[in-house]
Amino acid sequence: MAAMDRAHIGNTFRAIRVELRLRQADVGRRAGVSQQTVSKVERGRFGGLSVDAYSRIADVLDADVQLVPRWRGPKLDRLLDRRHAFLQNRVVETLVALSWEVHTEQSFNHFGDRGSVDVLGWRPDLGALLIVEIKSEITSLEETLRRIDVKARVCPKAARQERGWVPRMVGVAVVLPDAATHRNLLRRHSALVSASLPARTVAVRRWVTEPAGDLRGVWFLRNTSGGSAMRRVEPSRRVRATHGRRRGEVATPNHPGASVDRHILVAKPPLEGGREEVGSV
Repeated sequence: MAAMDRAHIGNTFRAIRVELRLRQADVGRRAGVSQQTVSKVERGRFGGLSVDAYSRIADVLDADVQLVPRWRGPKLDRLLDRRHAFLQNRVVETLVALSWEVHTEQSFNHFGDRGSVDVLGWRPDLGALLIVEIKSEITSLEETLRRIDVKARVCPKAARQERGWVPRMVGVAVVLPDAATHRNLLRRHSALVSASLPARTVAVRRWVTEPAGDLRGVWFLRNTSGGSAMRRVEPSRRVRATHGRRRGEVATPNHPGASVDRHILVAKPPLEGGREEVGSV
């Protein structure tokens, strides 16, 4: 972090504190740090300060802070896209095995609300619609929750109008890598997240297996942080559309011969003696 950035952050924290009419000691007590630590932060001196302490000070001030690493320009974007594709592939494999009709990267435009759904699942036998948002990284929790609310409101209407689906129940799941960074973020903002996405991995898995009623939750997937599972990912390959099928469909037991028309990273089978599994909370 450049000296200018540290000074700017410190000045920002101080300006917010003064506006809120808080003393440094007040901020320190609520954040669980000393008054001296708050003073150092406001002077741009972050030596020895943990990310957790920094985040707690920001929470006391109701400040939205973003720690965004930069690394080798566009190479980082390609790395994050690879992780996103790996997560997407895991979700698709799971849903297909459970007899869902699956569509990826489905765009929508409904009275000014525009966007795309990473994975859209449909169970015609139960009238169950599943909307999956995949996040390999969260840069803004508030924006992520806002976009989820838009998709939860718009996608059932779009599915009815564009595909003739009439959902009797709707599930909304945000898929995240099962990593300490993401769990800590959700823990720090548990009230905010729970208000929008109250269910967690076990409940989401149960619903995906046997949909019943509406659901909104967070689904953590293990082995997606770039470790051994990522090293077992093969180069991307295109699955060409089968004649007579619509582009964007994924083969299911009820829809043989369907296909995906985008690049999906496919994981090799687990190494001998190991296994990959879906995490639980």
